[in-house]
Amino acid sequence: MRKYTPFLLLLTVAVACGLNLKRDAGNEQTLARSSTLKRVVRKLSVDPDRLRPLRRTKRRWALNTVEVEEGDPGPFPKFAVNLSNDREINFTIKYLISGPGVDENPRGYFSVDDKTGEVYMLKTIDREATPTFVIKFDVADRRTGKIVDQSLVFNIDVKDKNDNAPKFKNPVVDVLLKENSPAGSDVFLLQAEDIDQRGTPNSEFSYSVVSQEPPSTKSQFSINPNNGIVSFEGCLDYQSTKSYKILVEAKDHGEPQLSSTATMNIKIEDANNNPPVFVKKEFTGNVKEQQVGVPVLRVSVEDKDTPNTPAWRAKYTVTKGNEDGNYKIETDPQTNDGILTVIKPMDYEKGSRNELEISVENEEPLYICPGAGGSAPTAGGSVPTAGGYRVPVVVNVEDVNDPPSFERSEITVYQTEGTKVPIQLGKVHAVDPEAAHSTLRYEIPAGGDPAKWLTVDKNTGEVTAIAEMDRESPYVNNSIYSVIVLAVDDGKPPQTGTATVLIHLTDVNDNNPFLDSKYVHMCDDPKNTSIVVKATDKDIEPYSGPFIFQLLDKGNDVTNTWKLEQLQGESIKLLRLRELPTGNYTVPLKIIDQQGLATEEDLMLRICECSQEGVCRPLEAQSTSFGGAAIGALIGALLLMLLLLLCCVRCECSGKKISEFLPDTVDEGNQTLIKYNDEGGGCRSQASPPVIMPLPTADHGTTKNSMQNVSELDRTIQTLPRRSSWGLREDRMYGMHMEPAMYSRIMSLKERNLESERMNLQEKIATRLFVLNGLDANFNNNEPHVYAEEGELHKVHSLDDISIADNSQGLDFLQDLGPKFRTLGEVCQEGLAQKGFTLKSATKGY
Repeated sequence: MRKYTPFLLLLTVAVACGLNLKRDAGNEQTLARSSTLKRVVRKLSVDPDRLRPLRRTKRRWALNTVEVEEGDPGPFPKFAVNLSNDREINFTIKYLISGPGVDENPRGYFSVDDKTGEVYMLKTIDREATPTFVIKFDVADRRTGKIVDQSLVFNIDVKDKNDNAPKFKNPVVDVLLKENSPAGSDVFLLQAEDIDQRGTPNSEFSYSVVSQEPPSTKSQFSINPNNGIVSFEGCLDYQSTKSYKILVEAKDHGEPQLSSTATMNIKIEDANNNPPVFVKKEFTGNVKEQQVGVPVLRVSVEDKDTPNTPAWRAKYTVTKGNEDGNYKIETDPQTNDGILTVIKPMDYEKGSRNELEISVENEEPLYICPGAGGSAPTAGGSVPTAGGYRVPVVVNVEDVNDPPSFERSEITVYQTEGTKVPIQLGKVHAVDPEAAHSTLRYEIPAGGDPAKWLTVDKNTGEVTAIAEMDRESPYVNNSIYSVIVLAVDDGKPPQTGTATVLIHLTDVNDNNPFLDSKYVHMCDDPKNTSIVVKATDKDIEPYSGPFIFQLLDKGNDVTNTWKLEQLQGESIKLLRLRELPTGNYTVPLKIIDQQGLATEEDLMLRICECSQEGVCRPLEAQSTSFGGAAIGALIGALLLMLLLLLCCVRCECSGKKISEFLPDTVDEGNQTLIKYNDEGGGCRSQASPPVIMPLPTADHGTTKNSMQNVSELDRTIQTLPRRSSWGLREDRMYGMHMEPAMYSRIMSLKERNLESERMNLQEKIATRLFVLNGLDANFNNNEPHVYAEEGELHKVHSLDDISIADNSQGLDFLQDLGPKFRTLGEVCQEGLAQKGFTLKSATKGY
């Protein structure tokens, strides 16, 4: 029984596994997850992975390789691929596709039959625009629309077609090529591109030259078929061909072959391949001896290169005959000629004919193409050399009157200043190189002797001092006095030689030392009690400093106030021994040079208040001005007077005399108008203005109210501001002080003057108010006044018929008085109009 025990256990496990597999059909649980199996395995101690049954997994998606042709013309829709899925056994499925080419950009290229899974292409595809479509395939339950399987994503590749020709980046190219470029030089790099699929014959291409205009046997252009570099072979000649037009082609290797072209416009830039050539075999010129700075001759060349370029501009050089540096040659920028000029005088006696050699070359080095053959051109007698072409030149020197020449151009003389004159300083001697028997005369030109100390004998050249020479003169420079002497011959025209006499003057002690500055200042500061004083002597060693300074005691307690402290050289330190008020001080000094020559000078010292920079503050100018209180008092007095004038205007009588309205008139017969005295117009009834001064009564007394007004006026005047100084500002002058007693007397005097002015003003105001109040009292008395009489009244018959008994009729009847009174009416109306009155009908007042 024990023998079959393992077999029975194994059989039991197999039966259990079969039951579990049947119960879990379609489930992917492993046998190891079954609880029964686990218990059996634990009892048998068997590895569960060894007991897992083998199972074959079925492929769910089935599709063919997806590839479509670029540029397929159709007809559309065109079958592309077929899809299948094994879920169609258990479900009624529906095929779906999505992504680029379907419902994403670019849209509308593919669709699917949802029943069969066949995918169709809907229109022509451009591979260069979209080389690959990434599409997602799904299957869904047709009844529920639920996706029943995992999505499948794959690519639809577009197969390339040779539908694009190579294209040049620059279809037209302009190139500038130098004429002296050597054969084989790279001219330009042309680049083309084919957008067909890389790595295929459709995108591979080659370059070639199609044509060259104009055709030339001297120069041929070519292009590298692989990299597009254009080059040329042969020699370029700007004079024969100035430009080329090259047509280049790029052709691909696809089927059919496609190509495109580009045009190169090559412009040749002129270079120096033609040397300058002299137009003559020899050039000749003339120059006068001793003549400088004038052109002698011009040498001309021809050059076939482009004018005004470095290949055309010439450079000239004097290669022979200019060992002494007598000549220079320059290029005329306009004509390209060489201008030969004498820069150093020529001497006829040394030679009347000078032979030169001049060479020429261009600014740009000459280039000869190796393949051109032949040699450089020549003309006349010009010979090509390594440095350019050369030509002989002859310069003829013409004889002229040569100027005299001194044996020495500078004559040095030593003399002591201040020596008694006249003094023979020496002789100058000149010779005429042309004629030994010629007569020379010597002279000092204007300005040659600025101090006018010397004279020269015109025949012998003897130089004599006629005035004492001073080394310290402004005409002496560094103890040397220079004089110019001329030697003039008797030739035609006369020529002149020049020499300079240098007189070295020896110094003597003839100048006293002196202070550099007599006016100095010292700050009023306890910490600053010294200044440095410097002296100078016009003489030089040993007649100058260092100096000895001494303080002279000339009274004023100088030695107790100042002290000298010796310094090295020409300076001394002046010390202040005690405090001093600000002001001006005189410090007497004695200065002695090394040889004992002394001088006495007064140092003007100013002690002042200084700024932070150590500079004296400026003094304030003395001035007089009114203060604010004085100005206020004056303004108050003016306002009070204005108020009084306004009161007077209000009190003035407004009545006007009507008697002036009717002028005298002469009428026919004995009719006249007599002017009588009329009463003045009454004052307007109004309240009297307030009186501020006492008014006289019948007994020359004053009322109570008047006294009150007087007291108020006194209080008003007493309140006027008082100033003791009238705004005068005290200014302190430098070095002067005002004593307190004097200041008090001045202020007291000013105060008394101010009080007197106040009293006079008060008296004038009171008098004016008194007069005005008296007039006002008469104006308020509305009674007739008696004026001067003119005698008894005379009866005038012309007025007897006028009756104005009935005042109620007014004055309108005057308009109808008849012709006799027309003249009177016109006179009256004219007078009233001139006075600004208008005649109205009224009864009041008559």
